[in-house]
Amino acid sequence: MVATVLALLAAPAAQLIEDYPRLRGDVQAHYVSSYDRSGGNDDGFDGTYSALYVDERGEHVIFDAKGPGTLYNLWFTSRVNGRSPLGWGRIKFYFDDEEIPRVDMEADELFSGRHPPFEPPFVYHAFESTGGYVSYLPFPFGKRLKITTERRVGFYNAYYHTYAPDHVTESWTGDEDMSALERMWTRVGAPPAGRAGSETFSGRVSLDAPAMPDGDPVPSQTPVFEHSGAGTITSLRFNPLFPLTAYQMQHIVLRIFWDGATTPAVEAPLGSFFGSGLGEASVRAVPLGMSPSGPYYCYLPMPFWRGARIELVNENPDEIAEIWWEVTVGSNDAAEAETGTFHALYRREWPTTQGVDYRLLETEGRGVYVGQVMTVEPLRAEIKRWWEGDLRIFVDGQTYPAFSGTGHEDEYLGGWSNEWLMNPYSLPMHGEPKTTELQQVDFQWSAATTVYRFFVGGIPFQNGIQVATEHGAENTANAMYSSVAYYYARAGSMEKLDEIGAESVESSPRGSRFTLRVPPGVSHLRLRRLYHPAERQEAEVWIDGGRAGIWYSAAVNSFVPELDRDFLLPGSTSSAGSEIDREIQFEIRTSTPNWSELRYELWGIR
Repeated sequence: MVATVLALLAAPAAQLIEDYPRLRGDVQAHYVSSYDRSGGNDDGFDGTYSALYVDERGEHVIFDAKGPGTLYNLWFTSRVNGRSPLGWGRIKFYFDDEEIPRVDMEADELFSGRHPPFEPPFVYHAFESTGGYVSYLPFPFGKRLKITTERRVGFYNAYYHTYAPDHVTESWTGDEDMSALERMWTRVGAPPAGRAGSETFSGRVSLDAPAMPDGDPVPSQTPVFEHSGAGTITSLRFNPLFPLTAYQMQHIVLRIFWDGATTPAVEAPLGSFFGSGLGEASVRAVPLGMSPSGPYYCYLPMPFWRGARIELVNENPDEIAEIWWEVTVGSNDAAEAETGTFHALYRREWPTTQGVDYRLLETEGRGVYVGQVMTVEPLRAEIKRWWEGDLRIFVDGQTYPAFSGTGHEDEYLGGWSNEWLMNPYSLPMHGEPKTTELQQVDFQWSAATTVYRFFVGGIPFQNGIQVATEHGAENTANAMYSSVAYYYARAGSMEKLDEIGAESVESSPRGSRFTLRVPPGVSHLRLRRLYHPAERQEAEVWIDGGRAGIWYSAAVNSFVPELDRDFLLPGSTSSAGSEIDREIQFEIRTSTPNWSELRYELWGIR
């Protein structure tokens, strides 16, 4: 089996766009950052949590993952301000336990754009991604990737995927052909290549003013497009032929229904859906965008099997003049059971609740989370520092976030609130396209802002996902938040099949042994371990007498009493071929004396 990353390097459009709807049980998404493990706001100011550990060379390890995977995204900001150099020396990339790093250069030079392959459009300087030093150059690794820095960094984060241990992944060399991905990212906004048999439909609609029976307004619903049978919407575009105000854009609601459903899978204001909750802006992202002088576009694939229906709902007090629309429909040969339907969920809290995270999305079932557009409008300029709120993403019912962020400007890959708010930017997968009402309060600036971020490859989930963020450190700064979460989903979920407590595990000099039972017709198996994360831990996992792979965690958190994390079983073990109950024998051969095990659970998808 060839790893997902090889498809990325050979055909990046498939990975970034076409592949989003596919439900993947053999991929996990991860995030490592300098977030304050104690739950406070020391997210990089003092560098307290800005390294996983210091290795035998005296180098600061900021990333360390074993097994096949791909690092998709790496971000830093200066510890001084949003304009200063990084200033912490050399950065090194070690692959597959090699003694000599394949990358060894000054960090500021790596992000300068002068050294191929670290060049635009894969690398952004702090003046391009305001305050943020960003790399989107994909780094596949077959056995291990370890990244170190010469001196301790400040704020940083990294986003990556790991695969089932039998995926074949060729480690990065720097000689990969990135021309197709480069063309996509430099031609942002251009429609994707059409599928076989694609057909484009277009027209114009005017939206009536709401009816007023008994004095209460009833929003008008205007049909835009309807299609029977199977297909995939590959391009959705609108262009208001008369200028719309920010209020009007937020009160024209886009609704999309799939396969005869009466509840819309997409229900969001036109402005927020296409990238800006503050009125028209220049949004130039690969998945979607808008222009004050051109069409709004969405190129995220939208597969359906029995039909699609699109409508616009006018919640404005007056009629809306003509809006041009265009829909391109291509073929759909995807297996419905293994493909998600497209969803866009709009939420808002005006204002947020003191002490409670703002929740962008909470959903059950299987799916892939693509990303979000979020708008923040302060109640008053002096109620600031809402940007200190940290992103938290919980995946598959785990008790601790799989993603822990360090603040809004960091999660949207900028840096330092003053520079960030004063200098909007729009880049292929992240941006802050617009700020309004910029005001100086003491030594800081405050403003309303709209931001977006999309995750390369998406964040797969098997029985649910929750995407939330603080508003201010520990949710102490209330503001008006709104958002659109983009994701693919399908009913059904991963189930817990069996479990065993530590007291029932058979101990041996090399580790531990136990047996778990699998019912018939189950695939995509994974072993979940509940453990104490006080130290780095590593073990070999053996299944039915054969070595399956390495279970390794470099993350340490002494403030959390226990974590639960998953090990993906190889495809040969995970296939749904058995028609009877079967037993799987596990042996955990520990490589470190501090291996912790409180409970093991076996999960799978029927």
